[in-house]
Amino acid sequence: MMLACNALDLGSCWVNQIRHLQDNERLVNRLRELGLGSDEKVYASLALGYPDLPNGLNRQVLEIKGNPVTWID
Repeated sequence: MMLACNALDLGSCWVNQIRHLQDNERLVNRLRELGLGSDEKVYASLALGYPDLPNGLNRQVLEIKGNPVTWID
């Protein structure tokens, strides 16, 4: 999903904290209202949308510095 978002110039963010809220009755009730079945649970989610930047992207060109290697003999 995140790769597809990138290809469409969408921003995305993986959110996995929701799995820690499975015992929160208010959250579970809201998820049920949204169509979650009684035998289903949410373990992760993905937020996506257009970044709020002038060029519509959240990418910056970074200077390539290489990969320094330290040899120990």
